[in-house]
Amino acid sequence: MDVSRFEQLIHRLEAVAARNPSGYRRRVAAVALLGFVILAAVLGMAVLTMGALAGIVLMLFKGGGAMALIAFKLGKMVVLLALPLWMLLKTSFRMLLARFPAPQGLEITRADAPRLFGRLDDMQRRMQGPAFHHVLLVDQLNAAVVQHPRLGLFGWNRHYLILGLPLLQTLDEDEALAVVAHEYGHLAGNHGRFGAFIYRLRSAWGQMQSLAQGWDDWGSRLVARLFGWYAPYFNAYSFVMARADEYQADRSSAELVGADAAARALQRVGVAARFQAQAFWPGIDRLAGTQAEPPAALSSEWRRAVSALDAAQALRHRDDALQETTGYGDTHPSLNDRLRALGEAPAEALPAPAVTAAESWLGDALPRLAGQLDGQWSDGVRERWQERNSYLTQRRQTLQALREQPEPRSTDDEWALLQLVAELEPEADRRPAIEALLARAPDHLAARFALGDLKLTADDESGIADIEAVMQADPDAIIAGCETIWRWLNPRDPVRAELYRARWEKRQAHLATVRQELDTLEPKCELGLHDLSAEQEAAIAATIQPHAGRIAAVYLLRRPIAADPRARAYVLAFEMTRRWLRSADAQVKLARTLAAEDYPVGLHVVPLGAKAFRPWRKRIRALGVVPLPPGER
Repeated sequence: MDVSRFEQLIHRLEAVAARNPSGYRRRVAAVALLGFVILAAVLGMAVLTMGALAGIVLMLFKGGGAMALIAFKLGKMVVLLALPLWMLLKTSFRMLLARFPAPQGLEITRADAPRLFGRLDDMQRRMQGPAFHHVLLVDQLNAAVVQHPRLGLFGWNRHYLILGLPLLQTLDEDEALAVVAHEYGHLAGNHGRFGAFIYRLRSAWGQMQSLAQGWDDWGSRLVARLFGWYAPYFNAYSFVMARADEYQADRSSAELVGADAAARALQRVGVAARFQAQAFWPGIDRLAGTQAEPPAALSSEWRRAVSALDAAQALRHRDDALQETTGYGDTHPSLNDRLRALGEAPAEALPAPAVTAAESWLGDALPRLAGQLDGQWSDGVRERWQERNSYLTQRRQTLQALREQPEPRSTDDEWALLQLVAELEPEADRRPAIEALLARAPDHLAARFALGDLKLTADDESGIADIEAVMQADPDAIIAGCETIWRWLNPRDPVRAELYRARWEKRQAHLATVRQELDTLEPKCELGLHDLSAEQEAAIAATIQPHAGRIAAVYLLRRPIAADPRARAYVLAFEMTRRWLRSADAQVKLARTLAAEDYPVGLHVVPLGAKAFRPWRKRIRALGVVPLPPGER
């Protein structure tokens, strides 16, 4: 299901839910029932398979010589049927006995954090939900409640509470409990038994779909496609209910800790998420350019950074979050809508808490637990960090060399310098230098795009005109241009932003059509003389040189692409020598060998001796294509 159909379906269901809530719930129940019918059908096929195989074995055992003779005569048919039956049986048992991976993290015990478990006990009592079997600490800015079914589709769930240390270092105790209570509200079923059941079913189908995508035999792929068809429809039909559940979960957290703390938590998490993505992680990445080892205490780096975030910057991040609108990409409503539903106005200030939830809940165990997480993170990123350090060191050396060149630099060198500055010194103001470059080279499309992006970042709407000019001159820029303009317009003018999203989808559909034509070679396709350079032709000839002894002639051709005249597709057609041309299999084998080589351009490899491509010989002669004889290669 593509994005447009998904959103249109949700839009219709929102209208149904508003007009007829009970009717909408019946629809959700029916689609959920369909999922169980699908499971029952797969399981039924497994049972029938088992019965059929058992019956065959029993007949052979009791039938004596006559049945053995029949089995011998029909042996090939039995073998051909047995293989798919076995694959289906294996897939069915794999689905039945599927073990979803358990959540991973650092286990926190009651002895480690008695205050945390005390607050969790009180929350469980007041919200009348199940107890947690495990509480895990992770290094993410997040919190989650996960049900892990020990028996796959049969359930027998264990309940996990996952707490991100960066989140606990960002919030105070009540704010952190508000986040946990929101997640626990789904598990406790404060939005009703049916809503809780659908919430768990959405999670189970999502896990099953992800698990099935890793199955590789044909029977498993068949089931995976079935799941892949059903899961998006169930997701769409239950989307409206899931979004309503998010509002209810917010109300549950407000009842536990107060609407004020719940609203502060929502705003502070929004601030922290943007600060982490826009400033903290880019800053950590820049450290890779100056030190060969990753930071030994990442949690301390985060605590210092988020504590030092000044009030004005925090409010800017919060206001950016407030400008987002509720869409269909996530069941969570926008921050603005969630605050309005809680009856709370945006806070006038969001000062860092004097005592964080991490300090309150983890107490004396905090240094040890943080140290273990930091060590795991450092060990996990060390290899990539060192590769990044080597890369950034080389880039800095290149930047220094460009800066030392006498002015005026060439247009290419000036643009290369500006790209390096953007990568290595993102805080530098590049706009004057880009404008100077465009004054020298007005048709420099990459520079024009960069200028438009910088203008939009500075809230200058004239940047749209710059990006539009680039998209008109270069259709390959449409995807990036529409994404850039949409991100800026969406919180300011959603109706106008939708036009760019539609344009983005149209371009994606066009590219998919072009890609399909590029990837497909029809024997009756149009052919023409190739337009490759002499260097490219020589490189192709050198690549096939090791196989020259088996090839009588090679032809290089261009195949026009109807969907996009600018696209280039090439064909390497060959004929085998009589000595090696022993069978059709020999041609196919050589074609596969040649196709696996590394060429300077994409090529379809075609054996002219194959039945479907024999008419090409006449077409190639008509075009006047000169073959590359083995001696010249």
